[in-house]
Amino acid sequence: MKNLKNDLVFCAQLNEQFVPTKEIDNGKFVRNPERPSRLSLVNKFLKAHFQEISVLDFPESVLMLAHEESYVSYIKKKSLDLIEGEYIPEVFFVDPIFDTGTPIKHETYDAAFQSVQATLTGIEHTLKTKNVSYVLTRPPGHHAMKRYGGGYCYFNNVGIAARYLEDKGMRVAILDIDFHHGNGTQDIFYDDPNVLYVSIHGDPKIFYPWYSGYANETGIGKAEGTNYNIPLPSGADFSLYKTALESAYNKIIGYKPDFFILSFGTDTHINDPVGKFSLIDSDYKEIGIKISKIIEKVGLGTIVHEGGYNQKANLSAVKNFIDGLLS
Repeated sequence: MKNLKNDLVFCAQLNEQFVPTKEIDNGKFVRNPERPSRLSLVNKFLKAHFQEISVLDFPESVLMLAHEESYVSYIKKKSLDLIEGEYIPEVFFVDPIFDTGTPIKHETYDAAFQSVQATLTGIEHTLKTKNVSYVLTRPPGHHAMKRYGGGYCYFNNVGIAARYLEDKGMRVAILDIDFHHGNGTQDIFYDDPNVLYVSIHGDPKIFYPWYSGYANETGIGKAEGTNYNIPLPSGADFSLYKTALESAYNKIIGYKPDFFILSFGTDTHINDPVGKFSLIDSDYKEIGIKISKIIEKVGLGTIVHEGGYNQKANLSAVKNFIDGLLS
């Protein structure tokens, strides 16, 4: 593996035309935080310091690597039919969008597909050059299941990327450090022994998505043991988080993957309005150092941005993370 400092590139797709305005929370309409502005400062920082690679075109068929065709068709048709306004389901799990916080607008399908293309661009660049790629994209993806979307996610960027690599005969390890459990990524790979999914997240007894993310969810059939959840309590600081990260590291290295993908959510920051951990700026440098060790051992790694809803906290988290990654 070459020195990471010389080999980090980034790919950005913020889909500024796609701006959800509201969601339903506890029966009331509230402002939706999943907006392009949440990542604008991070985008400026990356542009100022690293080489940007252009988003490549991939066929729509890549969406079916991780999603049922009927679900993809639903998102596409619903988006095209909504010329104005936005559609929000009013109850959980009666609609292909399983929650009340993930609106569909006219631009939704195109934005979600472009987010997937940006992720696959990063994967392809890493495959060809062995550079580490940072994919700064929205909407995020880790809550999108095979036939359901939710949690601001429509298509599972990382899930599709892992299937794309699997089709090339590679074993993949995914580490998800967004504050919320990636129920979608777990759903896609729960019976797949060729993809390891490890997630550190807020305790689902208290936090979204509530129904998944428990420690006893370990995979089924031949995939038993390839799903590893590490739920942490509300307010967890780095003393707890560091232990969880070490456990995740050991699990990933023991799996001996050919490719490593990080689902990186910065909603773990103490100043994030949605997540409820207590990580501070300097903690992200330590996380970056640990991730660099994983990438150096695996040999190939791509980082895909997920959540994070405070502009300034996102920027400081990413700056410190990359500082650690390149140290």
